Amino acid sequence: MLGMPMRTARLLTAALTMLLMPLVAGPVAAAAPTGSVSGTGDDGFYLPPDPLPAGAAGDVLRAEPAVAPALDATATRVMYRSENATGSPTAVTGTVFVPSQPWAGDGPRPTIVLGPGTQGMGDQCAPSKLTHHAQEYEYLHIVPLLARGYAVAMTDYEGLGTPGVHPYLNRVSQGHAMLDMARAALRLTDRGIDEGTRIGFWGYSQGGMSSAAAAELADTYAPELPVVAAVAGSPPASLADLAVAGDGSLLSGGIGWVVNGFAAAYPQLREELLSVFNPAGRDILARAETYCIYDAPRMNPFFPTTWYTVDGRPIADHLAAEPWASLVHEQQLGNIAPAIPTFVAQNTTDDFVQVSGVDTMVGKWCAGGTSVTYRRYGIPPVLTGTGAGHGIGLIPAAVEGLDWMDRRFAGAPDENTCTG
Repeated sequence: MLGMPMRTARLLTAALTMLLMPLVAGPVAAAAPTGSVSGTGDDGFYLPPDPLPAGAAGDVLRAEPAVAPALDATATRVMYRSENATGSPTAVTGTVFVPSQPWAGDGPRPTIVLGPGTQGMGDQCAPSKLTHHAQEYEYLHIVPLLARGYAVAMTDYEGLGTPGVHPYLNRVSQGHAMLDMARAALRLTDRGIDEGTRIGFWGYSQGGMSSAAAAELADTYAPELPVVAAVAGSPPASLADLAVAGDGSLLSGGIGWVVNGFAAAYPQLREELLSVFNPAGRDILARAETYCIYDAPRMNPFFPTTWYTVDGRPIADHLAAEPWASLVHEQQLGNIAPAIPTFVAQNTTDDFVQVSGVDTMVGKWCAGGTSVTYRRYGIPPVLTGTGAGHGIGLIPAAVEGLDWMDRRFAGAPDENTCTG
C-alpha cells in the first residue's frame, strides 16, 4: 500500500482482513463442535419446549451464561418467543452481551439489538454457536459497540440453531426476530441489562435488512418498545436486484439460501418453487441447507444460475413471474416509513447489494416522513463479483453509524438528509 495516505491504508487493510477472515476460518469452523456452546456435547439448549408454552412474543423461554472469547463483557445466551412470517409462534435464540465498560452517557445503559450479516443455513452457523469459538465475524460490530458502553443483544434469527430451516432474507421473520430480541432483553435485568434501557437497531448486509425491517415494523408489531434509532448498512432492499448482482458471483450458490428460505417461510408453495430447478439446482439447494458463509468456496462459486433451472433461464427471470414475484415484493424494503430516525449507508460500487435499490428505499422513506441520514460512499470497484465492494463498505458505514448512534442517544439535533 505504498503511496497511500496512512488513514486510507488502514481502512483498506481492515476491510481486506474482514473479507479474508471467513476464508481463513473456514477449515476451523468446519471442525468446530456443532453441539451446545456450553461444552456439554449436546444441543439441548436449542431444542424449544414442545409445545411452546402459552405466552407473548418476546417472552424468555430460557437463559444461561455463555462463553464469549476476547470480549470484555458478560454473555448470556437466550431462547425467546417470536413469530414467523405468517404469524405463528416460534422459538428463536440469541446472545446478550453486557460490557464491563461503563456507560458514559445520560440515563441507563442503552441496548443495541444487532442483526447479524449472512451466516448461512446450517444449525452450526448460528451466531451464538460461532461466538463461543470466536469465529463470529460480527465481532467487527460487537467490539466497538461494547467499547462505547452499549449492551448488545444479537439474534440468531429463526431457524439458525433451532429446528427448522432459516427463512433467509425474509423481511417479516427477521424484523420480528429483532423486535422480540429487544423485548427479551428488557426482561433480562437479572443478567445485567439496565432497568429503563432504550433500544437501537443495528446491522449490515442481511443485518442491515433486519435493522431496516425492525424499524419499519416497530410501530405496528412492538409499539411499546423504547426504540431510539436504527442503523442499516447495505440493506438488500430488493431481492430482484440481489438476484442480478449475485448471479455468477462468488456467492452465486447463495441462491440456495434464498430459495430454501422462501420454501421454509411459505411451505404451501414449496413444490411449485422447487419445480423450477433441474438436478444440479436441487443439489445446490440441498447443500446450501447445511452450509455456512465460510463454505462459500464449496457452493459452486461463479457459476451462472442458468445451470440450475429446467428451462435454462436465470433465476432473476423466474423471480419476475408468479409465484415468485409476490414473494419478492413482500420482502421489499421501503413500503413502510419508520417513525424513528434511521442511518443508511451504501457503497455505490457494492457488487452484491445494488445502490439503486437502496436509493429507492430511502426515497420512499423520505416521502413517508422518516428522518433519514443517508451516506453513499463512492469507493472504487475492487475485485467485482467477489463481494469485496460489499465488504469494504462496512468500514465507513460502521465508523459513521456508531458516531451517529451516539448522537441519537445523547439527544443531539436531527440530521435528516431527505430533500424535497
